[in-house]
Amino acid sequence: MADTYVEFGVREARGVSAAYERLALAVARDEKILGLVATLPEGKRQPNLLFGVVRLLGGPVEDPDAFLAYVRANWPAIAAETSVRITQTNEAGRCALLMPVLAALPQPLALLEVGASAGLCLYPDRYGYRYGDRVVRHGEPLLECSVQGLEVPPNVPEIAWRAGLDVNPLDVASPRTSRGLML
Repeated sequence: MADTYVEFGVREARGVSAAYERLALAVARDEKILGLVATLPEGKRQPNLLFGVVRLLGGPVEDPDAFLAYVRANWPAIAAETSVRITQTNEAGRCALLMPVLAALPQPLALLEVGASAGLCLYPDRYGYRYGDRVVRHGEPLLECSVQGLEVPPNVPEIAWRAGLDVNPLDVASPRTSRGLML
């Protein structure tokens, strides 16, 4: 499990979240915390789930020592919250990879996203894109990507219909759910 946390820190968090990188490396070195995490079902041991739950519960996520102390002191609440949570990928940046392919298809498109990631990938026509020095649709957020072997289209795809399916649909009107998504 220590290797999983090191890999998360080095491959996933480095350059993206300095706090999560520090936490992952600290957890990887702490046998007591690794032992607690090992009591969770295998699918609930992901670093980002642990860090998100601690943040959701109001725990510290900037200082590794404070984080580790909080986890030790609050493990029953952390384990209980982790058992009812799953990670949500919610990554609009995927649209930067999908957009050239979608724009090359006959238009207009109907999109059905399975595992909807909060529906963020259902809106490739609403984001701005930069591929090197080429901008396709100015907008926010501006998603940056490099592509090889694909021609960057002049416009975003035309979407006539869109829907998302998810095994864990979320009620974004719920303050607790919304707060959990912001982690």
